[in-house]
Amino acid sequence: MSDSPIKYEELLQKPIIIFGSGRSGTTIISEIIFQHEQLAWHNNYQELFTHSAAINYLRRFFDNKWWRLIKFWTFVGNSKNTRQKWGNFLNLLIFNPIERYAFWEYITGKRIDFSRGFLLGEKATAEEKKTIRTHLAKQVKYQGRQRLIIKFTGPARLEYLTSIFPDAIFISIAREPIATVRSWLQVGFWQTKGINRLWWVGAYTKEEETEAEKLYHDPALITAFQYRKLMETTEMEIKKTGVPILETRYEEFVKDPKALVKKILDFAGLPASQNVDKYIEEMVVSNRNVVSSKKLVFSNETKQRILEIVAPYTN
Repeated sequence: MSDSPIKYEELLQKPIIIFGSGRSGTTIISEIIFQHEQLAWHNNYQELFTHSAAINYLRRFFDNKWWRLIKFWTFVGNSKNTRQKWGNFLNLLIFNPIERYAFWEYITGKRIDFSRGFLLGEKATAEEKKTIRTHLAKQVKYQGRQRLIIKFTGPARLEYLTSIFPDAIFISIAREPIATVRSWLQVGFWQTKGINRLWWVGAYTKEEETEAEKLYHDPALITAFQYRKLMETTEMEIKKTGVPILETRYEEFVKDPKALVKKILDFAGLPASQNVDKYIEEMVVSNRNVVSSKKLVFSNETKQRILEIVAPYTN
């Protein structure tokens, strides 16, 4: 491997990494933080053109000092902005942040199962670290920003990520477990991935695999089982790595979105942002934990079994 310095290396100082179990509020909260003028992020075009760092120049067309063409999300409420009504086709074209994993599978290489692996005890090789940092430094530079922000769901992957970004600032987002399990069961991804098997791999003991087999008949319970493992391994990695981490909750966001966003910005060392403030103002936040007639309703028995499985991660 070449010992030549990474170009634009200075743009990778103190990257911000947001993570959570999935369906826990990570998307809507990170979308707000992503509006910050200083931040560069993984995007839908990078997902299509995984090998190209130059594709990130496109952001300068969509988001510059003259105009901002951005996508508004409605995961916890409805945007009051009329741009919400542009339609699905235009939303596909707009340069916007996403989480999908084709790019990360490419950039981490064949040795790492980044999408499904817990990556416990895993560290990037020197070559992997340089490849990843080189590409992401260019991503920040080409988007015309000063700092990197990343969002992941599923396993925290803290040991692997800190081996690449030793000065990273982590922000975790959790949500009440029954609401999280309910939400998982209502998305198409989980219907094909995790309701009849253990989706993430590399952390279950033989005893846990045997325990899981007894739960496959009930989608809610096998989902709760996997939620517990995510929380358990995250807690373990936080203690092991000792990384600086701000632990937040979706319920905190619903109660006072502006207060939580300010808390995150302060923790990350980011100044106040007009774009962030405007994005929050144009959104009506509602509590998605409240069960409506359109949502899956659990019986009291199922709720009790979920709580038994996920204990002690019920608060």
